[in-house]
Amino acid sequence: MSLPARMPAWAWRTPEWGARGSVAATHLGYDSVPRTPRERAAMLQRIGISRVVWDWREDSVGALASQMDAFRAAGIALEGLWAPVPLPEPAAPDYDSRFGEVPPLTLALMREAALRGLSPDLWTPLAYGPPGPPPEISDREHAVEVTRAADHLAPLATAAQDFGMGLVLANHGGWGGEPRTMVDVVTALGARGLRNVGVALQLQHGHHLVPELDRHLATLGDNVVAVVLSGVDAGAQLSGRLVLPFGAGSRDRWTLHALLDSAWSGRVLVHAMGDDDAEARLLDSVEGLEWMLGRMAGGRDPRPVPRIVEPTWPPGWAWGTTGEGRPTRQGPDGALTSPPTPEVGTAFFAAVHGSETRDAGPHITPLATPRYEDLEVLDTPPGGLSRRERRAYREAVARSEGIPVEALEAAVAAARVAAGWVQGAHEHESGRPEESTDETSPWNTAATEAIPVSERLTSAEPSRDETSLGDAQHPTPASGIETPPGDVTPEPTPASGTRRLGGHEVRLQAPDPYTGALHALLMHLESVGFRGAPRSFGWDDAGRHLVEYVPGIRADSGRAPDRALDPTRIGAFLRDMHDALESFEPPADAQWFAGLPAPGDDLIVHQDIAPSNIVIREDGSLVAIDWDAAAPGTRLWDLAHAAHSFAPLYSADTDLADAAGRLRALIDGYRLDAAGREELLPLLAMRSERMYEYLADMVGTGESPWIELWDRGVGAVWHRDAVWIRAHEADWRRALLGGPHMR
Repeated sequence: MSLPARMPAWAWRTPEWGARGSVAATHLGYDSVPRTPRERAAMLQRIGISRVVWDWREDSVGALASQMDAFRAAGIALEGLWAPVPLPEPAAPDYDSRFGEVPPLTLALMREAALRGLSPDLWTPLAYGPPGPPPEISDREHAVEVTRAADHLAPLATAAQDFGMGLVLANHGGWGGEPRTMVDVVTALGARGLRNVGVALQLQHGHHLVPELDRHLATLGDNVVAVVLSGVDAGAQLSGRLVLPFGAGSRDRWTLHALLDSAWSGRVLVHAMGDDDAEARLLDSVEGLEWMLGRMAGGRDPRPVPRIVEPTWPPGWAWGTTGEGRPTRQGPDGALTSPPTPEVGTAFFAAVHGSETRDAGPHITPLATPRYEDLEVLDTPPGGLSRRERRAYREAVARSEGIPVEALEAAVAAARVAAGWVQGAHEHESGRPEESTDETSPWNTAATEAIPVSERLTSAEPSRDETSLGDAQHPTPASGIETPPGDVTPEPTPASGTRRLGGHEVRLQAPDPYTGALHALLMHLESVGFRGAPRSFGWDDAGRHLVEYVPGIRADSGRAPDRALDPTRIGAFLRDMHDALESFEPPADAQWFAGLPAPGDDLIVHQDIAPSNIVIREDGSLVAIDWDAAAPGTRLWDLAHAAHSFAPLYSADTDLADAAGRLRALIDGYRLDAAGREELLPLLAMRSERMYEYLADMVGTGESPWIELWDRGVGAVWHRDAVWIRAHEADWRRALLGGPHMR
């Protein structure tokens, strides 16, 4: 998944399209509650929605004029009308009568709107298709189809232009729903003088577009006039969570980031697609949007309680298409059923084309053999399933395919090998693999995740593992893993908890008591404009925390620039970080790492600022990674550990004069006053003592890796450092207070 660039400052103000009064509603025809036109308008008024794109159904054709009047009387703007005129297949028996036709009913709707002084856009898909990316076609075939689509839609675009209306191409799966296709068709129509054509991006029909949404938005450019928000989950095509209220999907925060970063300024719509109460579904989406925008702006409101917990349509996860994309599903018993309210009903075709027959027979597109991008979903609990339930889930998938579950698992294993995928134990932050509780799973030795070898981070600099590493002699408390000597840095692997998502690397942290608090902290730092920390993107479907993997060179690398360990610069960076943290208000239920209790709790601090946790981006800016040990503390407590690492204050092989000078430079860079320097002095040794005490406590558990670390003498190193630092306190005092200092 391509993670969008860091949000610009303007994005932290609620965009105009995010205000409830600007949001429009669509797909109201799916409402399971029977409402008259006036009742429907009153329902929108209660929600606070004053704009609508009306997607009428066959049972409401006769009431369209009344619905327009009811909307107008309630002050609700009719901004669009669904007028589906998909490009017919050349082999269709009624191709000649349907190609290039402006349906009489569409013309009648346009006249009814014009009589009321309305000029709604006409919404139509280019074609209907199944979920997921369409089969690839050659550039020549693409060009031919674009020309054919433009020929087909030109009469409708011309009619809309004559009525002062626009034509909106809405994706609905298949080739016609791809951004490149829609842009090329808009361009082809524009070349014919028809410049009233735009694009609507419907997320409920574009799940496969969300992982690269920033790239697709760039492709669509200024052609996008509307985005229909919908909750998007990873693996939704398998789990069935295809049609969700916005805010209920695991990828919705990424969607919002991409929209904000693109500086897009069109119309946002929320849909009522589902066999349930439209009012409840619309409210869930607008409240979900408002909550996420509020959280991005630093708000503390709790997540709204959803009214629609699970999708009610499509009714199952194994759904394909019949004919030109009419949704169906294949149940576990193999029977094919249609959804309770089809997207385009037979009465519509009867009214427009004089026939209820669309195709010679149903063409079924069942769930395909799992693609490479679906492999992890078969191992990872979709929609919050437990590992033990995963077996039942795979059995259901196998039933839908009509094959034994063993055959499915064999196919998945073969696909892994063919794709060059690898497996590894997913590690807790303690460094120990998480044991599986699914005794029946063929992968029951550990929780697994598959990562294509071809998608690992590649650059001139060896890939960097963002797990907590510490320096060679002083491993950090969060992991106890030692840094390899020199500039040798480990490559991200499944075991290190990172994976490639589009053009960026994202760290996958196993669930622990701290991830919720860390998410809030990193969100705060981003919201106040501090660029020196990775971003948090919430959680995936397995509950793992998604933290941005910052590309760059670690400060302890031999390839790092000369300024990487400049203590003055580190001091200034730490001061900026603490200033940004000063306004952070932790959630009431936040849990923090408690292994290194600080003498005070003025603010939440990093607690592990060391060369191994500082990354230099390509532009030279600094980023502090590995916030796992963050906890309540003080500025000086954080500064004391940084002094130990960057002076450094090591008892072995350290030049005392050089260490004193670098200590002074670090504190000068921080701009600490005389009183603060006085308070800092005793903390220099205390910080090392606390590290020794922590390791001593942990070795008492008798668990790995603490016994191994203790046996290698790591605890003794911290103890010797504490003794040595205290013995030379007079030298540190002269360095910090013996001459001029910045106030």
